[in-house]
Amino acid sequence: MEPKTTSTMIAPKPTPKPPGREWEIAETWTKFLFPFLFVDRTKPATFACGNEFAEALLRESALHHIWTETAFRPRELENMLPYVKQYLTWPSNHRRFEMTQDCLSGDAVFEFAIPDGNASLAFRITEVVLHVFFNGVACLALEVRPAGETPLTIEEVESINAHLASRANATPFHLAKTPADLSTASFSVPKLCAERGELTVPALIDTLLGTFYGQDSEILVTPMVDRFLPVYGAVLLRPVENARIETLDERFFEFAQHHLTILRKTFTPNNISTFSQIHLEDSGHHYMPYHNVIHSQSLDGGFILAYDNGLQHFSGERAAAMESFRTSYFYMMLIPFHQRLSILRYTTAAADAGLSPERGADLRKLREEIYDFTSRCYFSQASVSEERNRIYERWQKEFHVVRMYNDLKEEVHDIDNYLADLTRQRDNELRDQAMRRDSRNMQLFALITLVFLPVSVLLYAIPALPILGRWIDFGLHPIRSAAIILGMAAFVVFMLIMMFRFVRRRRHVWLQDH
Repeated sequence: MEPKTTSTMIAPKPTPKPPGREWEIAETWTKFLFPFLFVDRTKPATFACGNEFAEALLRESALHHIWTETAFRPRELENMLPYVKQYLTWPSNHRRFEMTQDCLSGDAVFEFAIPDGNASLAFRITEVVLHVFFNGVACLALEVRPAGETPLTIEEVESINAHLASRANATPFHLAKTPADLSTASFSVPKLCAERGELTVPALIDTLLGTFYGQDSEILVTPMVDRFLPVYGAVLLRPVENARIETLDERFFEFAQHHLTILRKTFTPNNISTFSQIHLEDSGHHYMPYHNVIHSQSLDGGFILAYDNGLQHFSGERAAAMESFRTSYFYMMLIPFHQRLSILRYTTAAADAGLSPERGADLRKLREEIYDFTSRCYFSQASVSEERNRIYERWQKEFHVVRMYNDLKEEVHDIDNYLADLTRQRDNELRDQAMRRDSRNMQLFALITLVFLPVSVLLYAIPALPILGRWIDFGLHPIRSAAIILGMAAFVVFMLIMMFRFVRRRRHVWLQDH
C-alpha cells in the first residue's frame, strides 16, 4: 500500500465562517426619537411658541432640577453652513435641553428577559435630550447603549432595539445594577424603575414629559408617533483577524448584506424579532460615501454601519467617527425630520381651519406661520461638506420633504386665492351696503321734500298772490283760515306717518337679509 502524498490527498473544503463571527462590535448606540406637538391650553387656536414652551418647561421642572439647557459645542456643528448653525443655536429657533446626570444615573444597568432566550439583554440609558423648535414641534431623544458583560453580537443589538422601539408591544425592563447614589436622588430614571418594579419605554417617556406638564398645566402634548419610535444609531465593527483591506471590504460588504437593517421593529406571533432588510443593490435606501461606512435611511429612521479600517478616526475606545455620527450627522437627519413634522402640522391645521367658524382669520394666521417656517428652516443645503450635504439631501428625499413642501406651497396658493376671494366678497358687500344706504337716504330726502313741499309753496305763494292772502285771514275769515291750516297740518302728519312706515318696513327687510 503506497503512502498518501500531498498530490493524491483531497483537501476538505473550508467551512465558510458566518459573517457575524468575523467581526466584533467595538461600539454601538441607538437614539429612540419621540416627536410630539405642544399647544398652550389658554390659546388653543394659535400655534405654540417654542420659547413659551421652554419657559414653561423650566418653570414646571424647577422643583426637581431635571432639565438643563445646554449650548452646542463647536465640534457638533462642524462643516454646517452659517444659516444652519444660526437656526440651531438661536433660542428663538431651537432650544436643546438635557436631562441632568443626577437624574439619569448613567451607571445604572437595565435588562429584560427575552422569552425563550438563553440570556438577558442589558443596556444603559446614557443620554436623554429634548429638542424644542419655534413652531410647537418637539422631539425627545433617548440614547441607549448595550451593557452586556460578554462580547456583544449584532443579533443582540437588533433584539435590544426591537424591544425598546415598540410602543404597541412595549417590553418591560427592570433594574439590574443599582447606582450607589440612588437613595439620595429626588428623581432619577433608575429610582423610578426600582419603585415601579418594571418600566417600559412608553411609560418612561410619559413620566419624563410629565415632569414639566400635568393636568393643570397650560401645556398640552400631542404625540406624533403611534406604534414604533423612529430610531437613529450606529455600529462600529472591528475585524477579529488581521486581513488585507481589500479582503475587509469584501467581508464588510457580506456582513452588510446580512445585517444592514432599518430596524422595522416588530415581533411575530412567536415573539421573534423581524426587521425590514435593506439590500445594498437598492441605492435609494443606503449611501456609501466611503468603503467602510454605509448610511441606511427610511421613514422609520436609519443606521450607520462602519468598520475600523486602521485610521485614527475609527480607532480607539471612543472613536471620533462615532462621536461625529451621534452629533453632526444626527443633525443632518434631525433637521429634515423636523421639516417633515412641521409640514404635517401645517397640513393638519389647514384642514382644521377649513371647518372653523373663524375660517378666514385662522387661515391668515396659518399662512403667516408657513411663511415663517419657509424663511427660518427650509434649507436646500445644510453643509459645506459634499458628503454631509448629500446625506442631508437624501434624508429630505427619504422623508418626502421636497414633495410635501411643494404640496404645502400649492395649499398656501389656494389659501391666498381663498382669502383674496373673501376680500373681494367683503368689498362687494360693503359697496352694496353703501349703495343701498345712499339709495335709502335719497328716498328719505325725497319723502321729506314731498312732505314740506306744499307748506313751502304756500308760504311763498301767500305774499306773492293777494287772493291767497284773503283766503287765509284770521281777522276776516277765522274759520276758513283755521280749516286751511288744519288741512295742511293733517297732510304733513299723514306724510310723516307714511314715511315712518316706509322706513320701518325697509329696516325690517334689511334685518332679515343680514
